[in-house]
Amino acid sequence: MFDVPSRFLAVLCGFAVCASAAVDQCKPIGWATRSGRSSTAFEVTGGGNATPVTVKTFNDLQKYAKDSSPWVIYIDGTLGDGWSGTSGSRLNITASNKTIIGLKPGTLLKAPIHITNKASNIIVRNIVIQGPGSNADQAWDNLTIEGEAKNIWIDHCEFWDGQDGNADVVKGADNVTFTWCIFGYKKKSTHNLSNLIGSSDNEPVSEGKLNVTYMFNWWKAANQRKPRCRYGNVHVVNNLLTGDASITNGTDVLGVSAGHMCRVRTERNVFINEANPIYTGNANGTGVNEVIDNIFTNCSGNTKGTGTSFTPPYDYTGFMLNASEVEAAVKAGAGANLESPTACDESTPASSSSVSSASSSSVERMAEKAYQAEKGAITGGTSESSNSGFHGEGYVNFDKGGDVVVKVKVDTAGEYKFDIDFANGSGEARSLAVTAGLDTAKAYFKATISWTTWVTESVNLDLVAGENSVKFATLDGKDGPNIDQFDVTLVKAADMKDTTARDTNSGDTSKMRVAVHSGDAASLIAPAGEYRVSLFDTKGVLVRRVNVASTRMGDISYITRGMPAGIYVMRVKAPGVDRRSFIVVK
Repeated sequence: MFDVPSRFLAVLCGFAVCASAAVDQCKPIGWATRSGRSSTAFEVTGGGNATPVTVKTFNDLQKYAKDSSPWVIYIDGTLGDGWSGTSGSRLNITASNKTIIGLKPGTLLKAPIHITNKASNIIVRNIVIQGPGSNADQAWDNLTIEGEAKNIWIDHCEFWDGQDGNADVVKGADNVTFTWCIFGYKKKSTHNLSNLIGSSDNEPVSEGKLNVTYMFNWWKAANQRKPRCRYGNVHVVNNLLTGDASITNGTDVLGVSAGHMCRVRTERNVFINEANPIYTGNANGTGVNEVIDNIFTNCSGNTKGTGTSFTPPYDYTGFMLNASEVEAAVKAGAGANLESPTACDESTPASSSSVSSASSSSVERMAEKAYQAEKGAITGGTSESSNSGFHGEGYVNFDKGGDVVVKVKVDTAGEYKFDIDFANGSGEARSLAVTAGLDTAKAYFKATISWTTWVTESVNLDLVAGENSVKFATLDGKDGPNIDQFDVTLVKAADMKDTTARDTNSGDTSKMRVAVHSGDAASLIAPAGEYRVSLFDTKGVLVRRVNVASTRMGDISYITRGMPAGIYVMRVKAPGVDRRSFIVVK
């Protein structure tokens, strides 16, 4: 089964990340979530709930990064003037509790980042740093974390052609996690050395520290240091490492390297066209690299580990991918590709705008809502204005068997609450089927005191990003209420921030296997009943949602009928079942 990252269900997100084996891309994972080397949890929140500030100049970005207050900072546009060696623009994050996010995919920062001065609780996301090309001088890295900085989460970023390195963690820094990042080189050089942990064998400030997790990252054409470590407990899990002879030819190419007093757990990664993917020459008699269930394709040199490393004190097995799934997931999800800085924000329903009592008069109703039902396409009914108390130009009075279709546009795919103003003076409850795409909800409208008494009823419905045709239809040839206007409020985004959900199957009889669909029918073993199947593209846009009988679940071609060729994420839900998988439609 190809379990996939949350942002794909957006998380990949925005991917990220879109973006999964239940990866919640809206929550940090790994060493960033611990205090020191213990199992004590640390909540990485960055700027937390601080009101976001959008910066359009490098000076403003620097000002907030150094400020002592918590800040959520959105970077709008390309900031910084570039650098060379140790001169030029450099972003210094010297204060704690900061979230710094690129406003759009591919947000370019023309300045390296320096996190230091014991700064703690930092999140950096959705940023590209393009270095000027590597050299053997002591130049600035694209990212340096040092000076006892700790609890740092670097997510969905890209680091290219760093001068001395791409992203280093040194000199007493601790509890750092990199997720869904790209570390790469485009320019050929003998010093394309990517990720260094610990800058010297004689660095006492780092003893017992430098604990770093790399998960779902992509090293592209780096010569060495993928990573190379000292002192720390370093977890390298579910990453992709790919060589490129046009860039690395003529240089010593070394992969994951455990150096002085460093213990590395290299687990379920994929190495392709890599020389010496597991390098032991820096061990100095004290370095350990435990190699667990990796895939080595067209690799030369050593692939064997040395010794036993450590057991991570944080949860990760519930969303760790099999090695066979890593390449596709990382290629689809890694990088600064989140569509917005709020891709990982928690969506909460707005307070209800309904009037709680059926005796409430029309003057107590809230102001005009976003959508007027009478402006829709009415079939089997009419737009009327004879009963007072409505908003807009009128309301819809259904005939038996009638319906109205209203165009509803939203920016984010997900579950929405519809607050519908209605009147029902019939003396009995009436119902409507509310449909958008393949999702239908049944709404019940109680009797009101009169046809001029307007109250609000709510119903939840799934919408796709963009325009939706929402149909309100009477049921079973019966009449319906009069409906006036309605609002839609996002309840839960379809970027699947809940992808930390485990498989909740309660027994072997309810387990199912989702195969990759390559043109032939895929097989599933599922319990009897009906499944709710959601399909998302790799940008996280909901493209289809349908209820499927268990008898049809083995026929993937039935579920994907009419869909363009490509890679999709399929989520299957039923009581006791919540599974996500890649499917490929050819």
